[in-house]
Amino acid sequence: MTDEEREAYERDGAAVLKGILPIEWVEYMREAVTRLLAHPDPSSQNYAAEGEARFFAQAFPWLLDDAFKAFALYGPLKDIAKQIWPDTTRVNLFYDQVFAKEPGAGTPTPWHQDLPFLPLDGEQILRIWVPLDRVTAESGAVHYLKGSHRWGVVYHPIGFKDIPEITSAYVDSPYTDQPDFEADYDKYEWLIGEVEPGDAVLHHPKTVHGSRGNTTNNFRRAVTVVYTGDKAAWNPHPANMFKNKDLTGHVEMPDLEPGGSIECDLFPRVWPEITVPAGVA
Repeated sequence: MTDEEREAYERDGAAVLKGILPIEWVEYMREAVTRLLAHPDPSSQNYAAEGEARFFAQAFPWLLDDAFKAFALYGPLKDIAKQIWPDTTRVNLFYDQVFAKEPGAGTPTPWHQDLPFLPLDGEQILRIWVPLDRVTAESGAVHYLKGSHRWGVVYHPIGFKDIPEITSAYVDSPYTDQPDFEADYDKYEWLIGEVEPGDAVLHHPKTVHGSRGNTTNNFRRAVTVVYTGDKAAWNPHPANMFKNKDLTGHVEMPDLEPGGSIECDLFPRVWPEITVPAGVA
């Protein structure tokens, strides 16, 4: 990362890193996502309405396919996290996720923050969004509300689809209702993440973000990875992502000490102690 990119992340709560990933990794992950889309796991989601082009999502793909495991645990993204938190003594994988908007997928991603979904607390939480296709405003680039990570507020999580399995999970959220960012869109300053394969977008867990639908004839595919530093702590509040069985029903929430470390088999350390098994690229 450059000093300017790091400063942008700290100031705006999101930053685009240009040309930071080897194209070989991008191609490797594009093949993995193609496999996943062709043969989706039963735990995947489709946030689009019946009969519409898919807005596909899959949580914890690293548990399903060794390519995702290689990317999240042994790939180059953890080095970005280390640069964001130069004083951390460790970096852990929290989870990874695939998002794919098929050509013509008009379903938007609702405005939200990541933190209220996560059973985590602390500032050392980072999502890295890696595009596998050229992403434009028309194909569903993510919009990040600049500076919203500094507002000192966490908003009630928003279900990505209005079905009971999702909406009931967040009823008991301890957080405040969020304003209508769509209605007031023009009042704010946004970073629109138009990116190319090889780029990456970082955002803070309190940064408000969302995206429009994909109105093009091209895919908008991305792999995201969430890492934590040593100042992140376990916070199993009553409306976290593990309550949403549509999203995490295939994964059991670990029994960890509130306020303590998240390190466990599900959230492994990726730096500094992990070693690459023989045969893993």
